[in-house]
Amino acid sequence: MILKRIAAICFGISFLMAIVLFTNIGANLIPKSIAKLIFLIVGSSAILLNLLSFRFGKHDVNFNFFYWLGSLIVFIGLAAMIMHWPFAFYIIIGGMTIVGVSFIYTPKIDGSTSEKSDLLDDEL
Repeated sequence: MILKRIAAICFGISFLMAIVLFTNIGANLIPKSIAKLIFLIVGSSAILLNLLSFRFGKHDVNFNFFYWLGSLIVFIGLAAMIMHWPFAFYIIIGGMTIVGVSFIYTPKIDGSTSEKSDLLDDEL
């Protein structure tokens, strides 16, 4: 899907800007104010595109939803940290917790997996 590819490119650009902002690597190539603006605009558009297309991912719909919800909260926490707002650290931890729970949550817990096996040596 085209939205996923555009979102992946946006995430890559946003990740590079986060490296510039939080580690000062490449800070002589791009000013921090420009990197901050690019990070906020491109990162928020990537998360928005993925939230709009989470049903078409290769994983379970519930997993995709919780993963991208947690990613959105982490992004809000990073934006709050850039803006020096209070409690940014706790927002990031909350978002990372939701992302972690989405990895623990599997379709097997939900009971929505089929009993059909793809092994070659199963009886017909």
